[in-house]
Amino acid sequence: MPLTAASRAWLADALDAAPNDIRIEPMAGATSSSVYAVRTQPGVDAVLRLFDNAAWLADEPDLVAHEAAALGEADRAGCPAPRLIAWSAEDVGFGAPALLMSRLSGEVVLSPGDQAAWIERLAFALAAIHRHPAVDLGWNYFPWFEPADAVIPAWSPNPSTWDSAIAIARHPAPVETTVYIHRDFHPVNVLWESGEVSGIVDWVNACRGPASVDVAHCRCNLALMYGAAVADAFLAAYVTATPGFRHDPYWDVGSLLEWALPQPTPYRPWAEFGLSGMTVALMEARAEAYLARLLARYEDWRLERL
Repeated sequence: MPLTAASRAWLADALDAAPNDIRIEPMAGATSSSVYAVRTQPGVDAVLRLFDNAAWLADEPDLVAHEAAALGEADRAGCPAPRLIAWSAEDVGFGAPALLMSRLSGEVVLSPGDQAAWIERLAFALAAIHRHPAVDLGWNYFPWFEPADAVIPAWSPNPSTWDSAIAIARHPAPVETTVYIHRDFHPVNVLWESGEVSGIVDWVNACRGPASVDVAHCRCNLALMYGAAVADAFLAAYVTATPGFRHDPYWDVGSLLEWALPQPTPYRPWAEFGLSGMTVALMEARAEAYLARLLARYEDWRLERL
């Protein structure tokens, strides 16, 4: 994307740099907005997000203000999140609202050498976010999936299991304690250095809500990426990091339906960050296996409460 005189001036002012010293280049992994690495001649690194998805902006016109507030909240929570540098809801030369933040060290790791340790650290990083109450944050959880509109997938050889899942998702949501949630926590949004979590990115959806929403969302990603056993290992690690936490499988069922309907498709950044071999057929098979496990767990959960 070529910089205009206005956008170059805005970046220069925010970074205290000469306008002609600024360079930008697209970053991997962006799907819902455009993200660029920003560099200046002295070596300052930053990340620019442009909210140029018209449909998303129409639904949530306050996106840039939301992420700016979320980054401030993440800083107060002590999370390894980018530091907010500047933002504008007005067009400052990019043709879209813009947010500039610091660039974190580390890289996305989707094929860890020690998967058990990787899962544990992933879960502990999420648990740390949830220890913050974020009582003053003005954004609250709302579902991305409408169970009332769900239909049994045509590709499944087990329609009755999906019918059961849809029925569960149509129940009222469980009442849970509200905490600070990332809302899109999954392996592509976590950075690593020397086997440790060095950063968590993409805070635009962060809000106050049930911790189980984050847990279920990450579990669903892990189940589709690696299989149901990895999702269960993540839950076990999260429970270890959060004594007394009880995870209602209602949230897992809804998260899987959101992913799998009408058909599960590979998330493009997986391949960009080295997770190869992901196909629709593989995701369908993993979705079926994960759903079977979720329904059994839901039945056990229900019987415990009789």
